[in-house]
Amino acid sequence: MADVVQVETFAPSLFPFNQAAVKYAMRDTLAIPWGQAIVNEAFEANAIGAGDTGTLALDINLPPNYCCLLRSIHLSARDTSVVNWKGGTLGFAYQQPGGPYKDSMAALPESDFLWWIFAESATIFIRDRSSQQYITTQWSLGEVNTTLDSGSRSGPGADNPMNVPLWISPNYPGSDVVIYFENDSASSGAVDFRLNAVFDLYDQQQAYAPEVMASPRRLAT
Repeated sequence: MADVVQVETFAPSLFPFNQAAVKYAMRDTLAIPWGQAIVNEAFEANAIGAGDTGTLALDINLPPNYCCLLRSIHLSARDTSVVNWKGGTLGFAYQQPGGPYKDSMAALPESDFLWWIFAESATIFIRDRSSQQYITTQWSLGEVNTTLDSGSRSGPGADNPMNVPLWISPNYPGSDVVIYFENDSASSGAVDFRLNAVFDLYDQQQAYAPEVMASPRRLAT
């Protein structure tokens, strides 16, 4: 018996906002991000053989020298049979605002990340217009609720990764965001996944301005 570990690493695409009409000094006091970092990727989780287990690790490397705030995140899996990947966890490599930064994984192991539940939702059965049948499963940020068939619930509470600023160092070598999933079902086939995550990017000067990131996501330093 072995644990089959698969690691997928993603570097987001950067989309700066056109703010030419706003003077730079004025922009520093507005709650308008410099731009966004977007991960929009499809990948395949490997098949799990009889008697084995599976671990899927998704690493996101955010752009350095920015304060990043999670705007949205969505992960879904699709297959013609049952999707056996279960609930997961979402981890942030949280740093103190503005530094000092950790510069080695030994100084900031993943066990010191901030972790949230990434809960599995109800399975959806789909037959499309071509009469192709498949099953989808998606994951949401929230707490597992065993009393409901939906399997999970999510709320806008204060303890939410969307409210946690990530200060990204230029020399930090590790992954800034990590998602883990487990599969304990033997003989599971390969499954198609799709990940979409959007982060607002604030430059260092913006992030320290008093009016930046105003309600409902105000950053206190």
